[in-house]
Amino acid sequence: MAVKFSEETSSGSSNGKKSGDSAFNTKRRNRGLSIVSKKFDIDGDGTLDKYEMLARSLDHQNSGSITPEIVVELLKEQDALRKRQWLLLFGNIIQWLPIIAGAAYTLYKFSERQYQQNVGGKILTSIDYIREGVVSSDEIQSLWELSEGNAYPLTDQQRQDYLRDGFVVLPNFLTGDESQVLDKVVTHNLNEMAFPDLLTKCSRKFHGEYYHSSVTHKFWQQPRISDMLSTLALEGDVPYMVTSEILEMPSGAPCIPQWHWDFLTFPQNFNASFTTGTQIWWSSEEVDSNVGGGLAFLPGSHKWANSVDEGAALHPCFAMNLFEKMSTECTQLLDREMAVPKLSPTDIVVFSRFTLHRSVARNPSVPFKSPTGRRGYTLRVGSARSIFKQDTMQCFPSHPSSQFGRQLKQGQRYDSVIDPKTGKHHSQAIYRPMNEQDSEECLIRDGKGARSMSTSTFLHYSAQSIIRQKIKWKLAKSVEDVVNTVARRKLLDISCKAVPTPDV
Repeated sequence: MAVKFSEETSSGSSNGKKSGDSAFNTKRRNRGLSIVSKKFDIDGDGTLDKYEMLARSLDHQNSGSITPEIVVELLKEQDALRKRQWLLLFGNIIQWLPIIAGAAYTLYKFSERQYQQNVGGKILTSIDYIREGVVSSDEIQSLWELSEGNAYPLTDQQRQDYLRDGFVVLPNFLTGDESQVLDKVVTHNLNEMAFPDLLTKCSRKFHGEYYHSSVTHKFWQQPRISDMLSTLALEGDVPYMVTSEILEMPSGAPCIPQWHWDFLTFPQNFNASFTTGTQIWWSSEEVDSNVGGGLAFLPGSHKWANSVDEGAALHPCFAMNLFEKMSTECTQLLDREMAVPKLSPTDIVVFSRFTLHRSVARNPSVPFKSPTGRRGYTLRVGSARSIFKQDTMQCFPSHPSSQFGRQLKQGQRYDSVIDPKTGKHHSQAIYRPMNEQDSEECLIRDGKGARSMSTSTFLHYSAQSIIRQKIKWKLAKSVEDVVNTVARRKLLDISCKAVPTPDV
């Protein structure tokens, strides 16, 4: 009991001391305020905070209150301050308005053109080009029958060069007049349906171009092109059009300066021979290693991606993502061994979907003749035996055409969509054989519904592209780099990997 009494006494003494100290401190603080100032101690803590002191300073008559005149003056100042704030805000809006409007317009055009290309199914016909004064009917006919229908004189040496290097230049594939007509059509297609390129340094791009132009669609479907591709690059298989694109490159910067493989956007099995996919590239202006502005290729790199073909093996410098930088050693190797072919608008270059390439900067002293830049026109081609796979890469969605119509199923060959009524290739099939020329009537009738995607599919595809490229890859990779750099070891591994999806 003595201990308990002692504790209670001690506790009571302690509480009594604290209570006494609090009362003493309150009295001491109150003694520091005058009678008038106490009237401004709103919270009653015995001191004046900055707002209470400001109110006290306005009591010029020491009456413990603020006169109506002072209140009115304060309201006037507050109103004037509010007006100045609105003027400042308005000035900032005026200053940033051009930038905001430009960004809004760019986003609007980007969305409009993306929707127009992938959902709207707009098709430019020969009548549209003639009505707009772009080209005449005779000029269109010249594109549909290159060199009056004569076959290209392909040589054994060109075939050997392609098999060895993965690319080859075919000079004088078009006549001068034909190349000029093609440039007019390509430029018109850009003007009508291209959108600003937000991923590369190209000024404008138009993916899936031939889906929206009956003139260029039929241009690619002729014996001079299909027979050449079959013999040169596809081991005799029928070539099938996968997609086409136009990239406009300004004089000031190369479109895609990074080394890359285009198999990223080929909706077909990855672990396959390089003879199952190829491409054609045409330039609207003269390009070479001196004036620049063209493409650089790495000879032999078409056998670096897998070990399917004879003499092929996975190379240490093989990188499967367009957005991932190669090592300094690999970049130096590629730049040292690269070849920049000379091309005029009458020439084309054919290169494998596995051939490494990149854009080459234009020589500043020799700018492009066109004020908008050089137009590069690419056709991507698969062989009849190509196996359809909707997504090629885990971090990089295939071209939107893999979402069109969905007549092809995972694991089917490109030539498997047959119309049971006719026994021929179905008129609504996504990828078209190049050895048969479709009629404009067929393209107009069947193209809009078959070679476009629904609005819901478009929104889903767009969201997936953003999630994969910007969040799972780009953002996650940035977080990885920061954390691992600080930790000085691989502590974090969360980003999407640059690897192919499983073949089907």
